[in-house]
Amino acid sequence: MLTSEEQVSIYRLLSNWYGSYDTHRTIACLKKGLKIAEKGKVIKEIPYFTRSLGVYYNMLMRYDTAKMYLDQSLACAIKMKDRREEVQAYRCIAHWNYRQNRYIETLDNCMTVLQISEAINDTASRFKALSNIGSLYRELGNLDRAEYYIRKNLKLSREFNMPEDRMAYYELGLIYMERGELDRALEYELKANEWFKVCYKTFEIYSDQAIAKIYTLKREYAKAIAYTEKSIRLAHEFSDTRLETIGMQILSTIYREQQRYAESEAIAFKAWKNDSTMLDIAPELAYNLAFANLQLGNKKKSAYFMQRYAQLLNEQEIKGFHRTMADMEIRYETEKKQQQITSLEKEKRFYIITGVSGALIFLLAFGLLFYRHRLNREKRELAERKVKQLEQEKQLVATLALLDGENAERTRLARDLHDGLGSMLSVIKLHLHGIRSFSALAKADAERLAKAREMLDELAMEFRRMAHNLMPYSLSRYGIKTSLEDFCRSVPMANFQFFGENLQLGSRLEVLIYRCAYELINNAIKHAEATRINVQLTVDERLVSLSVQDDGKGFDPETVAYGAGFTNMHNRIVSHNGKINVYSSPGEGTEITIEIELTT
Repeated sequence: MLTSEEQVSIYRLLSNWYGSYDTHRTIACLKKGLKIAEKGKVIKEIPYFTRSLGVYYNMLMRYDTAKMYLDQSLACAIKMKDRREEVQAYRCIAHWNYRQNRYIETLDNCMTVLQISEAINDTASRFKALSNIGSLYRELGNLDRAEYYIRKNLKLSREFNMPEDRMAYYELGLIYMERGELDRALEYELKANEWFKVCYKTFEIYSDQAIAKIYTLKREYAKAIAYTEKSIRLAHEFSDTRLETIGMQILSTIYREQQRYAESEAIAFKAWKNDSTMLDIAPELAYNLAFANLQLGNKKKSAYFMQRYAQLLNEQEIKGFHRTMADMEIRYETEKKQQQITSLEKEKRFYIITGVSGALIFLLAFGLLFYRHRLNREKRELAERKVKQLEQEKQLVATLALLDGENAERTRLARDLHDGLGSMLSVIKLHLHGIRSFSALAKADAERLAKAREMLDELAMEFRRMAHNLMPYSLSRYGIKTSLEDFCRSVPMANFQFFGENLQLGSRLEVLIYRCAYELINNAIKHAEATRINVQLTVDERLVSLSVQDDGKGFDPETVAYGAGFTNMHNRIVSHNGKINVYSSPGEGTEITIEIELTT
């Protein structure tokens, strides 16, 4: 029969074994080991099991459960007065805060680790604390301060004749990547990656993602994709949803830069469903989704994710972090000097005053830079708006000129048809009707002559109809109301109603309204198979409104492919600062409303 200590030792070994590839089995072993340790009063092992459970639940993004175990580990370590276990607990709590972007709490935890590790001469924990503090400064954009702590880590490792911390290599790679020194960054990351493959599989994921980002910046997309897909696979094996989501975000960005928009949208949406609350990557995901959907023609989805992108950027603002870190660093330096040399109070006060003054100067300089940046941005945006306005005005002038040319050509064709061919047909008709007697003709010839007269009458009517549709005579003489009444009267199922004042709208606008009504009624007859069409025209001093409603088969406005006629009509309405609204659903008929504001 194994003792409680022996059983606990076995489960500890099993958890270490499974920890490199099976997260859920690891958690099961840790829970069994913790249960035996608590029942058998193996108190010294409880901090290890609770801390490890906190770490793995943190990987699974079950943050509440992770915090419960980490707090239990810290409380047990303090109760046992085991400072080394206390350091380990604070390190894990710092990582818990870091994964939730709680940088102030993370830095406070790291400073605590640094103080305790120096007090108990725990060199390894001291190195890791320095590396973590450097990592935080890098996250917050203070690259010089980040490099200072990382270099301090490497310097101390050489002084103590200890192997160099490969985490420091990883951090240096990220720092140089932020500075744009990509070759140097890649050199450090590849060194760190080789070591992580052997000794620290979890951080191999971080390193793979860093290398993928560097290759993306170098536009070596094939290598970037290979490292990203590897990181996603490893994160999935470890059940680390957060790292898997980050990998998907990186892959989505690579596809976006390659203009592979469908793949970019698909992987970004999968990552978004995993977790859209991670402030460090959610804005990039939202931007990828907005950009890809815009390129794919999904305007509604693009607008939604662009709005989410703006909201996430606003939430991501980190105000006062640099000042808080400076104050915490001063507090750490003060406490350290107080522990070592109590006789240097004046020097410590000098350091404090200098640090606070530096922080104030930094804030003032930052404020001035921010003001200048904002002023320049506003100037740039104003210039862009002016350029856009000029382009729109230029496009409007060109469109109106095109419409005027088209109307003039329609008028000319209508006049030529009416005055030229119409007159010729009338003369031919008179000549044919001048033949009074059919007796001299054979019966077959007489029938052909009668048929020719009948066809000539039909041809004359068709020419008159074509001329009227091209540019109705009543439009230029009597206005839009009379022209639409005449046209609707010629369509058996059309009913026309007019409301408001019979104002002269100008030839350009009246032609536009007439052509729109013609196009919509024609569509209702040809495509909707309508049996009843209601046409309403409303005119007042500030607005013209045309509504065409039918009882046809309807359609889905979101999915229908609009034809060239409808598209041209829409463009003409927009050129007159108007808008068109389509209300329809399958089997429910269609109502299309056009509204154009009148300029005074």
